[in-house]
Amino acid sequence: MPASTSTSGEGRPRFVPAPLLALLVLLAGCSSAGGRIAVDPHFESFFEKARLIMTREEVQIYKHLPDNAAREEFIEEFWRQRDPFPETPENENKIEFERRIAYANRWFRENRAAGRGWDTPRGRILIQLGEPDNRYLNEMINNPSVKGYERWIYYYYQLELVFIDSQGFGEFKLQTWPAELLSAIDHAKFTLNAGGPQTLKSALSFDAAYRNGAIIVSIPLKKVRFREQGDTVSADYRIAVTVYRDYRKVDFQAFTRQLEFPRAALPDKKDLTFSLPYPLERKGKYYFDVVLEDVLTGSRSRAFAEAKK
Repeated sequence: MPASTSTSGEGRPRFVPAPLLALLVLLAGCSSAGGRIAVDPHFESFFEKARLIMTREEVQIYKHLPDNAAREEFIEEFWRQRDPFPETPENENKIEFERRIAYANRWFRENRAAGRGWDTPRGRILIQLGEPDNRYLNEMINNPSVKGYERWIYYYYQLELVFIDSQGFGEFKLQTWPAELLSAIDHAKFTLNAGGPQTLKSALSFDAAYRNGAIIVSIPLKKVRFREQGDTVSADYRIAVTVYRDYRKVDFQAFTRQLEFPRAALPDKKDLTFSLPYPLERKGKYYFDVVLEDVLTGSRSRAFAEAKK
């Protein structure tokens, strides 16, 4: 069917002049883009890039924020939570994120518009995992179906990524998605790996859940750093909890917890667990954004818990 023809409900063709159809399509496109920017002025400056390092819960919360003031509060908190050294004026992770975007825009633009190098397969991986430990480039002229080839190695994640340009136009696609890639991206969303492999090896991690009127925090025993004092060992934590109900921020709570054990009777459990009382007073869907800080090492990690009343 020609581009200027549509079909009525009775199956008979209804003709629309081609110039008018082109104008309608153009206006629809402008209306869609303009409407998106009008509804969210931070879409291009923040969300479309930052969602590469957002958790699933953050994406859902952001999409449901009611107004621009709520978005601005979310953006401020988004970077505050990722600041590895809050006591300094700089936010090292935000600086690192912006550096990666600039690098991707310069070197991985491919055939995208200016400033869109971050939106290529190589650009997105760079934003999420940083530069690889090793990057190998080959033309592979002995394979007629492959015009360009890159292999990226991340030693910490034991990850090998292969990008292929099959057409010769400089557009590289990820050949396969190793299972380790998704877990690596998920791990790096909060830390951005700004401290390198040595920092990641000692990084804190934990799980959060909501049960029986409390937020339950479970820390793998191998991630607990004990402080020794006399015949006891202890681990001290600061916990910040941001509460969202029906995708709106409704509360913020700060807790401290100390885990203490006799030196001669260390727990043999896989995880150390403690609870943070938080009864649900109103009906709704809840997200608990939990940031855990080890007082001894300063290491921080983050997890989400969900609940519904």
